[in-house]
Amino acid sequence: MHTFLDFTFLRTLPEAQVRNGFAELIKISTCADLRTFELLDKYCEQLISMKFGRADGSSQELIKAADEINRRGIHVMLKLETPNLHELGLDRVIAYGHTWSPTLELAPETPLRHGHAISVDMAYSATLAYSRGMITAEDHRRILNLFSRAGLTMNHPLFDDVLLSKGTEAILKTRDGMLRAAIPCPLGQCVFLNDVTQDEMNKALKIHQDLMKEYPREGAGIDAYVDSSDTGIFMESEEKDAISGGMKTGGFNAKLEMANLKNEMAMSGV
Repeated sequence: MHTFLDFTFLRTLPEAQVRNGFAELIKISTCADLRTFELLDKYCEQLISMKFGRADGSSQELIKAADEINRRGIHVMLKLETPNLHELGLDRVIAYGHTWSPTLELAPETPLRHGHAISVDMAYSATLAYSRGMITAEDHRRILNLFSRAGLTMNHPLFDDVLLSKGTEAILKTRDGMLRAAIPCPLGQCVFLNDVTQDEMNKALKIHQDLMKEYPREGAGIDAYVDSSDTGIFMESEEKDAISGGMKTGGFNAKLEMANLKNEMAMSGV
């Protein structure tokens, strides 16, 4: 069997979907391939706006970097997952960002795009790693800054201690009773945490939320919510704005209060 890769198809994607996929490359590089992380860090904005070197006007330098990123990403994924095709091994490097995000992804009324949901999880997990001294302050900021520059979500009103608890409870059921939270240690490598208490999670979340106040949009992402383009159909901008408008107005604190209220009602079955 042969696989044919044609990166020119990337030019057909809307920028929101390029950004959505960018999260997956941050995932694999942060925990498994420092070289790819460095390339993403160097060319971040160009990679997204120029669709990984496939948009008209892309420089040869960008095309070369994008091709290396894509090929390395595919190679690392194959190297990690080929020995575990039936997912019998539950300590999975590619599960970075997939501990609490399954609960978060579908929590908003309009679901988060997968890339944005895992970005919240990854950014928070990086803060958890930093709070444990597993990555340096410099690398912690490099990770957060890359998410921010890419326009990916790092914080969400529904991502609170209640959701952390519910997400932990849910993921333990699929990981044979162990958390197995993948985190960078150091940047470009991975370890799995099983001994994190709820109290430690909540403290790390408070640190993370305070840090988010320093970032554009307080950590909210750009084009973070599912729309018709996720099905291959492209809606008019007015319709798109109507769907996502609730997260663009009203201020983060007001949204946080409302989201927490909705979350509490949902958790209690109201």
